[in-house]
Amino acid sequence: MPGRRVFYLHNPSGDIGHAVHLLRLLAALEARGGRNLIFLRAPSVYPHKLLENYGEVRALPALPSAASGRALAAAVTRFRPTALVTEYFPFGRSECLPEILPALAAAARRGARLFASVPMPYFTAPAVALPSLLEACARYDKILVHSPGGADLPYMAKAVALERRVSAGAFLSVFEALRAKIVFTGYLLPPPARAGSKKDFILVTRGGGSTSDRLVEAAIGAARLTGRPFLIIAGPSTTPARLERFRRLAAASGGNAAVLFAFADMPGLMARAAACVSTAGGSVYEMLALRKKMVLAPYCGAKGREHSDQLARAWLARDLAGAELLLPADLTPEKIAAAVERALARPLKVSKKIKPSWFLGAQRSARELKGL
Repeated sequence: MPGRRVFYLHNPSGDIGHAVHLLRLLAALEARGGRNLIFLRAPSVYPHKLLENYGEVRALPALPSAASGRALAAAVTRFRPTALVTEYFPFGRSECLPEILPALAAAARRGARLFASVPMPYFTAPAVALPSLLEACARYDKILVHSPGGADLPYMAKAVALERRVSAGAFLSVFEALRAKIVFTGYLLPPPARAGSKKDFILVTRGGGSTSDRLVEAAIGAARLTGRPFLIIAGPSTTPARLERFRRLAAASGGNAAVLFAFADMPGLMARAAACVSTAGGSVYEMLALRKKMVLAPYCGAKGREHSDQLARAWLARDLAGAELLLPADLTPEKIAAAVERALARPLKVSKKIKPSWFLGAQRSARELKGL
């Protein structure tokens, strides 16, 4: 019998990566049939229309509350799901607890299997909240972590200590405690990029565009210093005012930098670029799969609000594919230009540790959700 699945995505920030993961998972499930109900709390930059291709999308009220939890639980009961999937929660987004816990309970009463879909082996809970995190995880049948087993987890443990909220040992102890539930699926890679001739341009991208203005600004200056064409994708979270400012800087720089708001086929664009300059989100795995030369500038947050997940992925790409690494203080035109020239001058050497299975996360996740 085709499955009836509920998906829950609470992400009011401008980070579009979570929606991209959900879209790729839904696409992998489409061939297997079934019906999907998608609950979504996200800004207008999210691809609402694309999500509607895979099921009914219902917008959640502005803030999670006990009232929205009761309404969500009632809707889940009426839908009678065979599976309920939460995006990122319980590894993050703890503010949605009043809303999602009633929905999980309602789904469990209907006999549905409960899944968490987590983009990376990383959680936001401090050490004092680890018992609560494990308690929330205990409700789930499986936790699908969309990275290769044994790949970036050690890097995440090393990097998270820089946030000063949980030690590396305590961080790893959570994954050990959840070993029976966690499935490292591999990365949710999109379908193969369309064929196209390679070009002599440098691609610069910062994901959704909610962070890293300095990367864009410095890349504009680097285009002039290198004399190479730079194609800069500002990202769909970029405001019109910021996009206009970037374009004015590019026009005044005297270099060959073009700034686009967004681009539909980013993997295809990556495949054609001579090298990629990027923050170090999920696109790192796309660049690894495409065997690209990389210059990575991980977003590290701010003092007191450090983020280590992108730093961990940048370390991984540095060690396994020779990626150049630029820290926040390095985001100058001169240092970006020098890193690009070093990356282009060296032969690409990709570690044999990188296997095709690293990039089959969508297919494996779909099999898990179907119970195969």
